Amino acid sequence: MRNLVKRLDKILTKVEENLIFVLMLAMLVVVFIGIMNRFILKESLPWAEELSRYLLIWSALIGASLGVKHSVHISIDAVTNFLPARLQRGIVILSYLISFSFCITVLVIGIPFVLRLMETNQLSPAMRIPIYFAYASVPVGIFFMAIRYFCLTVYECTTNRHAVEKVETDKEVLAG
Repeated sequence: MRNLVKRLDKILTKVEENLIFVLMLAMLVVVFIGIMNRFILKESLPWAEELSRYLLIWSALIGASLGVKHSVHISIDAVTNFLPARLQRGIVILSYLISFSFCITVLVIGIPFVLRLMETNQLSPAMRIPIYFAYASVPVGIFFMAIRYFCLTVYECTTNRHAVEKVETDKEVLAG
């Protein structure tokens, strides 16, 4: 099971890193073109600001999943550091399960919301593209995060050790 989780983690990492690279590069190009157009041609591109905003949202939500992998999200561990190792491990597993449950809840709410938006044929103000393209970033990013929390939970539950190491060490091992 751990090998499957490690393989899934590697695949997801490649997909996320490449998506973020493409999205951020596209955002850089769009913003650069918008700035050059405004200062050289003295005209603004109404779609540039909207497109760069949507690209930023997509990259931030996909990046949040990488944040789970690298353990950069906010956590309060001042109290848990004083607990016994076994209890710390239980709290880590519980926090992963709560985070996974939150992601599933957002998916259960977000997917139908995006599907309803698809039915409305609502368009974005400047680019006139279907608005659900922008809103779909939430379920997609949350889905990636759910996979990450699932992988971390499986890894933590299948690790046979008596003393709990730091979570950062676990994540380095999971990252392979």
